[in-house]
Amino acid sequence: MKKLGELLLPDSLQWIDRYAVSPVAQTVVQTLAGTPVAFHRQGGGTPITLTASKETTWLSHTTTEALLEMAAQAGAIYPLVWEEVTLNVGFRHHQPPALDLTPVWPHHTQFVGTIRLTGIVSNPVS
Repeated sequence: MKKLGELLLPDSLQWIDRYAVSPVAQTVVQTLAGTPVAFHRQGGGTPITLTASKETTWLSHTTTEALLEMAAQAGAIYPLVWEEVTLNVGFRHHQPPALDLTPVWPHHTQFVGTIRLTGIVSNPVS
């Protein structure tokens, strides 16, 4: 089962960057003498990019409208259930567009495209 909040997602939806994880964030600065100093912290963030491609997954008009409504909620956090994994996620508004959906054909009620989320690794649901 694949679900975002209470919205059931198509089983054929793909999580294309599932294994591109950054559990540690790092910042490197130079001292006045030019020596690099690295600062590390847990929780670098998990990009979650869900893709509905024309060949495999079409999103219904109802699903698309629900996603648009969810993405419009500033700071909202939703549980993402992806098969056996559950994470808290938010829309990736800092890398716009958070939703990039287009009709399969002009004036069609089925959509394809990309849903960009960010996993909140410091607060997993399970």
